[in-house]
Amino acid sequence: MKLTELLSFFQYGDLPTSYFTKRGMRVGKNFNRQSGVRMDPSHCWLISIGDDVTLANKVQLLAHDDSIRIYTGYSRIGRIQIGDRVFVGANSTILMNTKIGDDVIIGAGSLVNHDIPDNCVVAGVPAKIIGKTSDFIIREKERMRDSKVFDKSYSYYN
Repeated sequence: MKLTELLSFFQYGDLPTSYFTKRGMRVGKNFNRQSGVRMDPSHCWLISIGDDVTLANKVQLLAHDDSIRIYTGYSRIGRIQIGDRVFVGANSTILMNTKIGDDVIIGAGSLVNHDIPDNCVVAGVPAKIIGKTSDFIIREKERMRDSKVFDKSYSYYN
């Protein structure tokens, strides 16, 4: 268990990523899971996460829905597929039966309840496409040329 996972467990009650992968969740290279991230422990085998993915603080991945269980005795389940080079903003929720493409940025506080194509920036409840990731990156690089940019030494986590 990594030190960050251990600290997150004690602070937020998070289970380590290894708990989920041992139960069938697939995780690619360079997975960055920040504190408070909740992944569906009972249906984690339905979740796959690509390479270079960041789940920011308090993101939730829900691969099941118990809302009809009291009436039918059954739960609904579905896959969550997250592509490569995806950033999911803080306090976002990704629901079952969703596929998130490659090169996607999901704004903080979003609710993803449908598929998101490649190269999109989405935000809102429910999440809606607000632009292309490639255009966003160009705009941000231009903005950084004209603004003060801080290196890693300004971060608490060096």
